[in-house]
Amino acid sequence: MGVSLSRRDFIVGLAATGVLAGCQPTKADEPTSFADLEDRYQAIIGVYAVDLESSATVEHRADERFAICSTFKAYAAARILQMAKDGHANLDAMVPITAADIVVNSPVLGPAVGARMELREICAAALTQSDNAAGNIMLRTIGGPSALTDFARSIGDSQTRLDRWEPDLNDAAPGDLRDTTTPRALCGGYRAILVGDALSGAGQFQLQRWMSDTTTSTRRFRAGLPEGWTSADKTGSGDYGSTNDAGMLIGPKRERVMLTVLIRTRTLRRDAGPFNEAVAECVRSVLARLGHS
Repeated sequence: MGVSLSRRDFIVGLAATGVLAGCQPTKADEPTSFADLEDRYQAIIGVYAVDLESSATVEHRADERFAICSTFKAYAAARILQMAKDGHANLDAMVPITAADIVVNSPVLGPAVGARMELREICAAALTQSDNAAGNIMLRTIGGPSALTDFARSIGDSQTRLDRWEPDLNDAAPGDLRDTTTPRALCGGYRAILVGDALSGAGQFQLQRWMSDTTTSTRRFRAGLPEGWTSADKTGSGDYGSTNDAGMLIGPKRERVMLTVLIRTRTLRRDAGPFNEAVAECVRSVLARLGHS
C-alpha cells in the first residue's frame, strides 16, 4: 500500500466506492421490526449496532449466544497483526501449503498445495474469501482456538469463545456453548480492532483494508446498504442456518456504524439454508433507526 495514503483518506475512499453496494433501505419512519423479520424468516435474529458519531445503539437479543462461525477470522488476523508489531510473527514469512491443510471451503489455498504463501496472503485469503484452510493456519500461528479466546478477553470481549478448528466450529448445534459469541460482545470486539486501540495504526489500517476487500458480503451487509455506503466486515456461515456478518458500515459523509447481525433458524433443521436477505433487512432497519436512510 502507498505510505502517503492516510487512514482518513482510506475511509473516505471506501465511502466513495460504496455506490456498488446498491439497494435502498426502508423508509426512515418505517423501520422493520426485528420480531417481524424473525416471523417472516422463521429465524432467531441477534443484532447490536452503535453509531460512532452519536453513540446511539440498536439492539435485539444482544446478549443471546450464537455460533461465531467465520467471524472469528477477523480476531485471528488482528492477533497476528498485533504479534507482527511485537516481533512475534512475520507477515512476509513463507508458509508451506500441504494437502493436510485443506478442508472444505478453501478456494485460495486448495489450488496452492505444494507451494508456499506469505502469511499476509493467507490472512487476506481468510478475510476476503473466508478460506477455511487459511483460517486454521492463522489459528495455528496464534496458538490455537484457546488463544483466540484469550485475545477476545484482552480486547474487552468477555463472551466470545473458540473451542474447535475449521470446519468443526461451524456445527452450531442448538444449546452448544462451544464456538459462540453474542451480538453485543462481538460488536464491541470488532470496534476495538477496527477503530479502537487494540491495534497499532498500521495494523488497524491493514485490517480495515482486508475487511473492505471481502467478496462474501455482497449478499449480506452490502445488499442492504443505501447508495454511497460500503463496509469493512466479516461474514460467517454454519449449520442450522447460521448466517453472520459483523463489522463497520461506512457512509458517504464518513458516517460510521458498528454492526453485528447473527442469525440461526427457529427450526431444528441442520441443513437450513442461509438467511442472506434477512441480514440485508437488518442492515436497512438499523440504518433507518439510526437516521441514516
